[in-house]
Amino acid sequence: MIKRVLAFVLIILIFLINFTLVYGSPPILSESAVLIDATSGTILAQKNADKKMYPASLTKIMTAIIAIEMGELTDILTVDEQTPHEIDGSHIALEPGEILTLKDLLYALMLPSANDAASVIAKHYGNDINSFAEIMNEKARELGAYNTNFVNPHGLHHSDHYTTAVDMALITRYAMENEVFRKIVETIRYEIKVTNKKDEPRYFATLNRLLHDNGYNQIYVDGFYISPYYEYATGAKTGYTPEAGNCLAATAFKDGTELIAVTMKGVSLEMYQDVHNLFNFGFSEYESATLVSKNTFIDNVKIQNGDSKEISVITESDLTALIKKNSKQNIKSNVVIDTINLPLEKNSVVGKIEYTLDNEVIGTVNLISPISVSSTDSENQGIFLPILKFIGYLLLVAAISIILLKIYNDIRIKLNRKKRKRRYTNY
Repeated sequence: MIKRVLAFVLIILIFLINFTLVYGSPPILSESAVLIDATSGTILAQKNADKKMYPASLTKIMTAIIAIEMGELTDILTVDEQTPHEIDGSHIALEPGEILTLKDLLYALMLPSANDAASVIAKHYGNDINSFAEIMNEKARELGAYNTNFVNPHGLHHSDHYTTAVDMALITRYAMENEVFRKIVETIRYEIKVTNKKDEPRYFATLNRLLHDNGYNQIYVDGFYISPYYEYATGAKTGYTPEAGNCLAATAFKDGTELIAVTMKGVSLEMYQDVHNLFNFGFSEYESATLVSKNTFIDNVKIQNGDSKEISVITESDLTALIKKNSKQNIKSNVVIDTINLPLEKNSVVGKIEYTLDNEVIGTVNLISPISVSSTDSENQGIFLPILKFIGYLLLVAAISIILLKIYNDIRIKLNRKKRKRRYTNY
């Protein structure tokens, strides 16, 4: 009897461990997961989010954004001799010498997750796989994904090829800021037309079942069995290797709020169930709030150098933040003004306004001067005073000249009178 009780308790503990998350978050089946606000990057929910994991084909998110930034969609790429013979896993049957555009290869990379397309892209823009991987790692460090290391562009397993759920969310967030990337990952179907090596076009659909699902498998969410399809989903990428398990980086948008969820090392459709739960949690518990609008008057502030008393300052841009619902009344603001010296150009940053919720900064926006100020009043006086002095000097010189001229004329008149008097006396 005791053994049965202990076994039951052990099963319950294992169940609870598998669903461990931060307080208030939904249960997660995958080994690692995170939910972030796409605007600010704030973590809203997580489970083992900093644990090093194998990313599988989530790797291709980084591959795609680097190729988009380095090239043009119209770039012509030629398949090398080795790639078609050295790539395992998913592919689109590229052939040596086949010519395609970068656009075709990007859609092949992100929708059917073609490993051969990843290698062709990497060799074209990095010259070789290792050099391209270095570019990927450099970009990862630039984005703050410090627990990430890539050794290839496709995600086929390698013990030194790893990331974390948080890092993958940061990379996805960055990629989704690019309109070309967004358009690719939200696409359901794509066609590669006839090439120099293929007599017929190739058709394929996205593997992301959040966007498109016509299968019969279902997931269990909120007490119901439903399709993996998610009506607010906007894209991103799936991944799988035996070592990485099922992985998913997903994005969704609803009522002005954009969320990013990453789940890693799930089993079968668990990744879709986890993402549904994460998105439902995010959209139900949080809302996008406008803290301040662009060009809002904030205050009049004093200028340090000069006699001008103050200038008005306004907000540089709109500011929104994702906050817990019904908490907007608890938001506080704090104005921080820099030392303002003149001259001051229009739209110069003169400080900032911070918004806090529960003593945590949730948003900051710059404060700017709506006008240019060339000098203070005393400086203006300094400019005009010499002019006034010069005018006064001219007036003084004129007055003195007039006086001297009058004296001269008076003397001249007196002298003339004396001369005339002498003449009359002599007569």
